[in-house]
Amino acid sequence: MVPYQHLLIISCLILSIAASGCTDIGNDVDELGDSISQARADLQFLQWAANSTGTILDDYGNIKNATSERNTVLMEGSGRALKEDSEKALTELDSFSVSPSLQDVVAEYRDFLQRSYNFGDFVETNSQTLDLEALDKTLEMINETSDLFSEISEMAGQRN
Repeated sequence: MVPYQHLLIISCLILSIAASGCTDIGNDVDELGDSISQARADLQFLQWAANSTGTILDDYGNIKNATSERNTVLMEGSGRALKEDSEKALTELDSFSVSPSLQDVVAEYRDFLQRSYNFGDFVETNSQTLDLEALDKTLEMINETSDLFSEISEMAGQRN
């Protein structure tokens, strides 16, 4: 019986070692799954940001066209559209949970959306009394900040 006891003890030892190895593998698989889920969430944010940026840029383009045409009624409507689209994007932005590596991008994008909202509100409210030359200069300055848009689009493209 003694040989069987040793065999039983050795078998139990082997099973316990194998079981602990499986736990480590399970933990690694769980961590990998979490990483993949976070990468998907980051990609969804970047794709959404690129799409919403396109909408906001269209609104800026509409304001610019209305300004060049000196059409204050169209400016008012375009300002309202920019304000509404920015507000919608700000609300949607809060639904994303991104990795720490994208937190700065989210903060910059939130700032851009807030500035766009404020600008849209300004144009809508003051379209009848705006100095159109000053507005043209403001739009030029806004166009110069388009690096953020390119950065977000490039990041979305790199993640695909």
